Amino acid sequence: MPPEGARTPDLATSRHAQLAEAFEIFARGMGPFIDEGMSDYFADELSWAETAANRMGRPTEHGATDPLFQLLVLRRFWGPVFADHFGQDLRGLIGQIIEARNLWAHFSLPDDTAYLDRILLSIERVLAPVAPDTVSSLRAVRTRLKNPVSGDDASDDAEQIDTLGLQEQLAETEGAFQDLQDNMTDLADELQQSRKAAANKQLRIAAIERQLSEVHGRSDVLQTYLEAERSSRNRMEWLFVAFITVMLVVMIIISLQS
Repeated sequence: MPPEGARTPDLATSRHAQLAEAFEIFARGMGPFIDEGMSDYFADELSWAETAANRMGRPTEHGATDPLFQLLVLRRFWGPVFADHFGQDLRGLIGQIIEARNLWAHFSLPDDTAYLDRILLSIERVLAPVAPDTVSSLRAVRTRLKNPVSGDDASDDAEQIDTLGLQEQLAETEGAFQDLQDNMTDLADELQQSRKAAANKQLRIAAIERQLSEVHGRSDVLQTYLEAERSSRNRMEWLFVAFITVMLVVMIIISLQS
């Protein structure tokens, strides 16, 4: 017997409310993702929601923010719009969540906590690739489902769950920050190595340029030497020709005088 004045929670009402919260989290997280994908798919239509509703034979008053409508859109347009983003193993979960949504709408949810926990886990698995920041909220709902509280303890439990969620988010953020730091360190090392490699290449280029300059200087010296040699050889040839000519002239003169 509970102590006098204590309030025993209505488990059915509590479970219905918790599942309602889970569907709201699903709708908020999934809405922008579905809107982007369907807007691209029905780019020529004024309203993708109306076009999709007509193809599914449903009224349009629920709108794109209704979780049931979102689930039906995921199931109906899985292949052409969403298959590339989700794993094939998640497709079967959509039907299970739709069934649970219909049971919830008719207040016919089973009293089996394990079943409801599986549904919440399915919602988490479908939503996590799209809106990973919502995972902690869904896990808080699962925790409350497994450990219902009453009276003033509810606020303390909710506060504890929120604290756990914040701690989990902080741990994830710190992990992501550490990964970024590691990546930045790796990039800095790669940049340093690239700079060293570039400096070595520049030194090699400078050495090659000096060698080319020396070779060019030697080539100029050899060219000058060759030109001097040609000029000297030409002078010798002309002197020899002149000597032969003079000798011939002398010989002719002598022969005439004889």
